[in-house]
Amino acid sequence: MKYEIKKFEYFSVFKLVLTICLIVGVVLGIIFGALMGAGLGDISQYYDLGRIGLSGAGAALGVIMGVVFGIIWAILAGVVSVIYVFLYNLAAGLVGGIAIELEGEKLSRICPECGYTLADDAVFCPNCGKKVGL
Repeated sequence: MKYEIKKFEYFSVFKLVLTICLIVGVVLGIIFGALMGAGLGDISQYYDLGRIGLSGAGAALGVIMGVVFGIIWAILAGVVSVIYVFLYNLAAGLVGGIAIELEGEKLSRICPECGYTLADDAVFCPNCGKKVGL
């Protein structure tokens, strides 16, 4: 079966990209925080956290920063996806969409009474006699 994608819906693409990027951003934020907690890339060397009572809070601060950056990254990716969808829809309107071909089995009609597989043009089930067509 051949189909052609002529238009994407903005909100559905935005939702999908935002969700994926949010999950990836939060996971990367947690990894970033864990690395900071292990002493790799400790931000206390750049900021005097002792003055504001945050000494030893490198891991927690790293997780928070990572999650915030993950959220910002997800929102920016969502906005970029909306711009992409706008450009795709504009181009598809001018030159046509993306043609795709799907493979699959043709669905068979089944008798609701006995479960027998019916021919496409059957009006009655040949197994039980129930009327199945118009």
